[in-house]
Amino acid sequence: MALTIGTRLGPYELRSQIGAGGMGVVYEAQPPVGDRVAVKLLQGQRLHDERAVRRFHDEGTAGSIVVHPNVVSTLAQGETEDGVPFLVMKRVCGEPLGIRIQRDGPPSLRRGIELVQQILAGVDAMHAAGIVHGDLKSDNVLIERRADGTDVPMVIDFGLAHVQFCAEDVRRPQPGEELVSGTPDYMAPEVIRGEGSSRASDLYAVGVILYETITGSTPFQGGTPGEIVRRHLFDPVVPPSLRRTAVPAVLERIVMRALEKQPALRFESAAAFAAALALASPSLENEPSDVPIGKISREAPTLDWNWVRGLHYPGRGRFRDPDTAHRSCPKPRR
Repeated sequence: MALTIGTRLGPYELRSQIGAGGMGVVYEAQPPVGDRVAVKLLQGQRLHDERAVRRFHDEGTAGSIVVHPNVVSTLAQGETEDGVPFLVMKRVCGEPLGIRIQRDGPPSLRRGIELVQQILAGVDAMHAAGIVHGDLKSDNVLIERRADGTDVPMVIDFGLAHVQFCAEDVRRPQPGEELVSGTPDYMAPEVIRGEGSSRASDLYAVGVILYETITGSTPFQGGTPGEIVRRHLFDPVVPPSLRRTAVPAVLERIVMRALEKQPALRFESAAAFAAALALASPSLENEPSDVPIGKISREAPTLDWNWVRGLHYPGRGRFRDPDTAHRSCPKPRR
């Protein structure tokens, strides 16, 4: 069955194509009753890829488990007459957070904290339901403008999600799967080492989103994917206050803890992460609503690396010289 505008998939009539990506295509569709929805179909060569089909079904299952105002859930799933799997999701009229930051620059610190707190509320609901997202990033957060003028972040794309039975579980790569999956700018060190994704790696990714929302760039932005992942493994994070001078110390400590290279040193849960951000809000009472562009630097400044080590990683072992850390990447211990 050829998919065209007007095609019906069960009760859903396709109205227009609204997106396409590596896994398939997304249409806006109209059910007989209620608001329009988004229908995602797996297409192309992916239809003959057993792993891609399994992952697509897993995405639908994971998305159907979580129901939260800051998460785009799966409403239904099925197959076309030709056996093409599809997912039905809430239609969100918004743009990715990453696109908004690139276009408009980072928001005020107060607004940035509010957005990340809502993202964490959605992540907390996922984790409470036993779901690890596995690919959290600013492009997987849609900002929806509501009728009252407020912006609401919505977490999307459960393509790398999996179910955890307890907080200590991690998703180990299955036979035939890629050893490492995700987006380099947001990948936790343990995921890069092939140790699997977990709730802790989700929180690391939210830490990257928080850093990006504050400074306008991810901590290790720029260069090849290989260079980026090696920086996650070996390089200290440039303190956000050196990229945006208005960042208060309490907020900086939260960011640096979220981006700890060792999972055990990060926040123990999304709720704890959000609670820490709530404590940072009072320090922003006198913050101007518009931050002058001159106060934001998207390029990493030159640092005294010994100072960074001593300030943020006291007594936690030595970091390799950042000028030489990229030249070799030791294999992880078995």
